[in-house]
Amino acid sequence: MRLNKASDINIVKNVVNHSSPSVGKFSTETLKAYEEAGILKYMFTTLVVHPENKTVKSFLKIFSFIRVKLKNRYFSEIPQKKIRLYPYKEILRLLAVKFLSLTAADTIWEWTELSFDKWVSNKLDKEVKIVHCYEHAALFTFNRAKDFGCFKILEQVSQHHSHYKNIVENQLKLYPSLRSKYIEKISFKSIKKRNERKNKEYELADLIICNSTFTMKTLIDAGINRSKIFKIPLAYPETNQQSKKNILPARFTFTCIGSISLTKGTHILINVWRKYFSDLTNAKLILAGTVSLPREYVSNLPPNIEYRGFVNKDQLNGIYGESDLLVFPTLGDGFGMVITEAMAKGVPVLTTNNSAGYDLIEDDKDGFIIDAGNEDALAQKMLWILENKSILPKMSELVIQKAKKYQWLDYRKLLIEEIETRYLEFMSKM
Repeated sequence: MRLNKASDINIVKNVVNHSSPSVGKFSTETLKAYEEAGILKYMFTTLVVHPENKTVKSFLKIFSFIRVKLKNRYFSEIPQKKIRLYPYKEILRLLAVKFLSLTAADTIWEWTELSFDKWVSNKLDKEVKIVHCYEHAALFTFNRAKDFGCFKILEQVSQHHSHYKNIVENQLKLYPSLRSKYIEKISFKSIKKRNERKNKEYELADLIICNSTFTMKTLIDAGINRSKIFKIPLAYPETNQQSKKNILPARFTFTCIGSISLTKGTHILINVWRKYFSDLTNAKLILAGTVSLPREYVSNLPPNIEYRGFVNKDQLNGIYGESDLLVFPTLGDGFGMVITEAMAKGVPVLTTNNSAGYDLIEDDKDGFIIDAGNEDALAQKMLWILENKSILPKMSELVIQKAKKYQWLDYRKLLIEEIETRYLEFMSKM
């Protein structure tokens, strides 16, 4: 029996329930993989804008500011009849993000996510053979799926929580000014109960999918059985046909894209820039993303730092066009999709070992990898790159060629093959 053969549809057609509170590129591609294989029963999420859903479209006409937030949730890959929405609490969460503090929004996020999981669990029936859920939004569903004898897949999109805790504690010792009510809440006050929930999800899962060697290592170090982990790096977007030109710019542009936060290591980059680059006229830094660092880190920035705030897809593509190098100094990312996005645009990347860097980059050949959290290493590498920028056009050619070899179609095929194998092993033991 193979899950993706039409001859087996009497056994396996429409057997997968996929649930995710949000819809990102990786979850969209997973849904497409299940739909292409003919095994998707239902997609559960909070809110997407589908061309056939008139109710959501009418709502967005009334609340136009939410429409901007949902630009990444326009979704047409799956037929409307297979989509099940739980939108109302998600709408409250979006309102909280706009009008309330970060700590209040975090409380509402948790309430929304747990309510979503409970709702999904109540939709299970005996026709479902596989449930695919995401970290912290799986426990209710997994407990009910166990009663039905379902194969339970957990997608782990971030590092293990014990590794994250160590990162935060270390950074607060090194940079005491990072401490804030928001950091205290998400890293200490609310974390015990959340981590207990995650631990139960790990125990119940029959397969844990992660997207990088780094993530896999944090799981193994935390005592999770290696045999239930499957590593599959996320794919590259479609590539530009041309690499960056050999003409070297008079002013070199470093770019950092993503949340301006402790976990992303943005405070380290800003410190480095203030110490070594703030007086340079031949270099600038573009920062793009929402800010969760204390105000002092992003106030009175040097004039050669441009803060662009939250950017949409078109703006993001424009920034990649301006960039000579993406700097992604993350302290802990389950993958780091900006790495693949930049490489597909022909932009070489400097990142850390606490990301998918080792899975995507050959150090000093088609990009650069440094130890996470090492301020001196980041500074020295950036200064070296500025002095040796003539090597980057060749790197640009290499990263585009690499990106072309692993596209989303390849990812979907590998994913279905692995799930098929693991599911058959699971069924053989029943």
